[in-house]
Amino acid sequence: MKCFESEHYIFHYGAGTKAAQDITAIAACQENCFRYICCVLGVTPEFKIEYFLCDSPEEVGRFYGDNDPCNGFAAPPSKIYAVYNEQVQCIGFHEDAHIISYTVNRPDCPAIREGLAMYFDRKWWGITNLDWTGYYIKTGRYIQVDQLLDKEFFFQQDDTITYPIMGAFTDWLITTYGGENYMRMYKQQDMVLAMMQVYKQTPKELNQAFTDYIRLFRSDKALEQRMEELLIK
Repeated sequence: MKCFESEHYIFHYGAGTKAAQDITAIAACQENCFRYICCVLGVTPEFKIEYFLCDSPEEVGRFYGDNDPCNGFAAPPSKIYAVYNEQVQCIGFHEDAHIISYTVNRPDCPAIREGLAMYFDRKWWGITNLDWTGYYIKTGRYIQVDQLLDKEFFFQQDDTITYPIMGAFTDWLITTYGGENYMRMYKQQDMVLAMMQVYKQTPKELNQAFTDYIRLFRSDKALEQRMEELLIK
């Protein structure tokens, strides 16, 4: 594999691939993501992040070890494997947010980990987490945050639903109560206890306040139609 190094990254990619063609733009994108994530979290890793840019989901699955096709995953402490080809460019905030936030803590709760990564992504399929969450509430697909905090339950649900909900919830927590309070919670392992200690509310009470907030927003009918089309593909 070829190698390209920037200030905070080492990129590995095949010769003659789409990644090879775009490597300087990829590096610039990830450096910008890196700076923003570090600024928000108040932490800077002492190591360079290694990116392995793969030709296909099958190749990523082989790296992961289960041979299950996958677009990208973070392998702590410092590696990211991601698809980058003509159809799929799995770069941006998500996996980097995992690697960088894990230098602070890696909560056992996947809803919290994915919620933070989705907070940085802002969008799912090009539509905001807030819009998705509002649509899920409107159509009866919404899953309560207090339920999603259960690890086994979270993994049983469709990530098309869980990821945007937790991203919007994380955004709401940080916007409403501040980044410092969020990081106080994130540094703990028992998220139910952490929420009660930091926010003085149970997860169920926080979920109610969050959904009350989401219901304040209306979405365009054309956008709702587009969301439904994406969900039934």
